[in-house]
Formats: sequence, structure tokens, C-alpha cells
Amino acid sequence: MPSLSVGSARVSYSVVGSGPVLVLVHGVGKGGQSAFGHLVDQFAERNTVVIPDLSGSEAAVDDGAALTIEQLAEEVSAVIADVTSDPVDLVGFSLGGSVVVATAGLHPEQVRRVVPVGGLVETDLYMRNLIGLTLSLSHDAVAFGRVLTTTAFSPRFVNGLSGLAEVDGLGAELSPSSGRLRQLDLLVRVDIRGLAEKVQAEALVVGCSPDAAVPTEHSRELAATIPGASYVEMDSGHMVLFEKPVEFVELVNDFIHKP
Repeated sequence: MPSLSVGSARVSYSVVGSGPVLVLVHGVGKGGQSAFGHLVDQFAERNTVVIPDLSGSEAAVDDGAALTIEQLAEEVSAVIADVTSDPVDLVGFSLGGSVVVATAGLHPEQVRRVVPVGGLVETDLYMRNLIGLTLSLSHDAVAFGRVLTTTAFSPRFVNGLSGLAEVDGLGAELSPSSGRLRQLDLLVRVDIRGLAEKVQAEALVVGCSPDAAVPTEHSRELAATIPGASYVEMDSGHMVLFEKPVEFVELVNDFIHKP
């Protein structure tokens, strides 16, 4: 797996497939494969799929300092430059949605089309309250995971699971590691309005409804802030990558491969 140094961080990434370059950027969680690994084969049928593991993920190594959106955007930019000199398509999920918008604002020459999914312009009181509650449970991995799964998945999806053991299995993917806590701390401080207003790439903002983790109005605000952005809403909880994977891949491919 290729890796490169970006500031104080050592960032790795995977490359699969052939065709136009599509970079998939994770949000809060273990890393790129945890978020997008189950979608790689579908995307790789038409794209060269690049999946970085940014600071805060389990595969990245850095100095442990507080994360910033600009830092993560520079890591994405460095991965793009390591892969190609041509503009790429960027998809970012949750916190990664804000990161890809920032990347497009800071490095417009590198981004052709950008798709933020469940992202946000600026953290509000609701999210600060929710994230504060989650962080207060970092001493209890089961409770920590249950709060995240309850807000990340729709009631319909959770009610379709076999029981709390399966819920806790999902929550174990979001254990309170030091990197995860740093990612959540960054989510409390997001404010990319100035960068979103600078985006020149064609943008499709994807909102999820019902979304209790990053409420839908944040996606709507992001679409209104990015110049000329289109907006679509999917019938899903925040974790649309898992609740509606087939529909999600089709939506992204239709956008990035349109004439």
C-alpha cells in the first residue's frame, strides 16, 4: 500500500481499478476501507478508486495533535498529487464531506467534481451537544458505540437487526480509540463556509433523511453555500453507504460519468 508524508503525518492509501480517478474520503471511523471497502468492487468497474487513510484513522501515523479540516484537506491533496496530475472526482462521507469540500476550495486545480455526503458547513449546538454526550461515554465502549449507532443508522435499519448483539457489533467498529476521539473533537469545530464558497468544481451534495448524526439541514446548507451545487436527498439514515449501497454507487457514478 503506498504511503507518503504530509506535514507530521504518514498517510497511506489503496488503489484499485482503472478509468477516471475517484477518491473516496472517510469520516469518523477506522479509516477508508471501513467506510468504503464494501463498495470498492462496484466503483472499480468504471473508476480508478483511491481510498486514503487520513490522520485519526487507525492506519495513519501522526503527532497526535488536534486535527483540523485544512490538515486533512492537505492530506487528500497530497494523495491526489501522488496518484495523478489530472483533476479527480472526490467523494467524502460525513466529516469527509467537509474535508472534500475544503480540498476543492483550497486546490481547485485538482478537483473536477465533488460529492459531499452527509457533510456540513458549520457545527451547530445540536451537534456539539450530541458529540459532547458521545465523548462523555468514551470510558464505556459499549455505551459509546450504542450512541453512535443509534444516531448513525435510521430507526428502520436498526429495527431490522437481530438484536442488541448485532447493534453492539456495529458499535464495535466505532470504538473510542484516541484517533476516533480526535475526529469527534474536530467535528465539534467544523467551519468551512469560506472554503465552500470558493469551490469551482461541479458539486452534487447528498443529504440523508432521516439523519440524526448530521441532520439533513446541514446538507441543504452546504448545497446552498457551494456555488452552483446540485442537491439530492436519499431515504436513509446517516450511514447511507450501508443502508443504500446499490443506490449510492449508482447515484455517484451517474454524476461523475455524465457527459
